[in-house]
Amino acid sequence: MQLAEERRQSIIDAVDKEGRVLAAELAQRLNTSEDTIRRDLRELDAAGLLRRVHGGAMRRTSVASFGERAESDLARKAALAQLLRDCIRPGDTVLIDAGSTNLAVARLLEDGQAATIVTNSPQVALALGEFRRTRVVLLGGTYHAAQGAVLGAWTLAELQQLRADLCIVGICALDPERGLATADAEEAGIKAAMLSGSVRRAAAVLNERLADSAPFLFGRLAELDHLVLEADAPADIIARLRQAHPGLDIKLAARART
Repeated sequence: MQLAEERRQSIIDAVDKEGRVLAAELAQRLNTSEDTIRRDLRELDAAGLLRRVHGGAMRRTSVASFGERAESDLARKAALAQLLRDCIRPGDTVLIDAGSTNLAVARLLEDGQAATIVTNSPQVALALGEFRRTRVVLLGGTYHAAQGAVLGAWTLAELQQLRADLCIVGICALDPERGLATADAEEAGIKAAMLSGSVRRAAAVLNERLADSAPFLFGRLAELDHLVLEADAPADIIARLRQAHPGLDIKLAARART
């Protein structure tokens, strides 16, 4: 029988090598129960050796820059972006929030797919820089490199004058009960204004953002019309979302090619 110390070292090695692991897969791999794996993950998280997330664990790293996030998990974000793109209707004015998944949406768009695209992300605007049939509007404000976004009073004032047909908002953490949250108070105010100034609202969430926590709430799940999740999103969270928000259009992306 494998000793507890050996099992936990195997878990640490798997997380370091793969970046993200599922408790169920670890239980099979190490020939033990999921309850045992969950206890191990709690202890390893408390020791700072990994980050426990819903359904498993991921590598604990320092906060990545926006540039690093924009080039990570490209296949997963592209799968989500495909379904977000389908929310856009001809003639729409689309408000695209900053974020690496939303940048993946911009990279998939065709010129003329929307009438106007408004964004607080210079990176999103640059990705659309060759468009001629679609007007691209970059909001003003103070640039924050960590978020890859312009924020502040100027940005908020411009948003308050805008009425978008569709908003694609970025989400740092989603909890089926608490709602939509982010780690930055100023960013929360911008995101709330985006939601309130739009007719339709859509978002996509990576698995590690589900049931995650962030301190600043900016919206309720009931404010979203469309929510895109990964193909392997936890079934229990999907069930809770559908039970609590029957009117929310929840779509599962195609499985990402790795």
